[in-house]
Amino acid sequence: MHTLADHYFSSILDYLQAQGINTKTALHAISFDEFSNQRTHQLAPRISLNSYNALLVYGKKTLNDPLFGFTLGQQIRTADYGVLGYLIESSDNLSSAIKALLSYDSLVADIGKAKFELNTDTATIRWIAHQSCNEHVVLRNMTAWVSVIRQLINLTLSPSSISFTYNWLPSQRRALESWFKCPVKSSAEYNQISFPSDYLTLPFKTDNAIINSTFKQLSEQQLSNFKSQQCIDDKVNQLLTAKTTLQNCNLIGIADALNLTPRTLQRRLKQQDLTFAQLLEKERKKRADTLIASMPLADLSNILGFKDQSSFNRAFLRWHKCSPLQFIKYKTARTAK
Repeated sequence: MHTLADHYFSSILDYLQAQGINTKTALHAISFDEFSNQRTHQLAPRISLNSYNALLVYGKKTLNDPLFGFTLGQQIRTADYGVLGYLIESSDNLSSAIKALLSYDSLVADIGKAKFELNTDTATIRWIAHQSCNEHVVLRNMTAWVSVIRQLINLTLSPSSISFTYNWLPSQRRALESWFKCPVKSSAEYNQISFPSDYLTLPFKTDNAIINSTFKQLSEQQLSNFKSQQCIDDKVNQLLTAKTTLQNCNLIGIADALNLTPRTLQRRLKQQDLTFAQLLEKERKKRADTLIASMPLADLSNILGFKDQSSFNRAFLRWHKCSPLQFIKYKTARTAK
């Protein structure tokens, strides 16, 4: 299951409360039940991506803010990132801060992967979000990165360009361009921020090597604890999600990727009342629901790892009590309303 740290989730609740929205009201509205202590309603240490998505959508609708993630990103504080925030804040420059981000991003939110590319004159941070992330998750992340760097270097700093995979309305794109102070591209191939490579050596306002070393050690410890606490089904799910196609995806290959024997993986899944076949089925259904109307059924069947389309049709009937074509027809009719 993809999760994020409780402080990153609660910072949204703090913002909503500042706008006059009671925390209990907001949590009740999204049917939230992820508490480590039900009596005191203390948040669990890690919150699911589903709840994070739901809270962002709730904020968007309640505040009538179609760019709610963008609004939140502008309000970000380094403290909202937990230990990672303090590690970034005590970095020497942007280059070392990006290295910290790439290494410890999952401490804040295990919901995507940041990638860094450096060319002669341009540097790019690309964020590959988990497919379940909505547009406000992406908006918040990318806006927050720029906001934090401005706080630490120069408030007038601007990227060279910003790209989003989402399609913004002209008025929304103008609002984004006004704040980012650079061109914003919609419907792009990637969500990414490009900036001049010489930004990498600009010194941060808070330069403390001793503090940075301390927070790096804390981040290493937290990351190690987070990985060790992950259930085996989470690790299997992450591997399945990362695969472009589920063809030839089997227990032996996944066990090998986890440095386990197939028998050990089976046993550890059984302890959670799960099987590899169930997890593979869940991933297939999730992808089918997402991709069903975007490609020919034969291609979809192949991506999902079925030996032929008839096998896919039988599985789809089991999932939805209807055929893929009936499902597409129903989905198209609902969208047209």
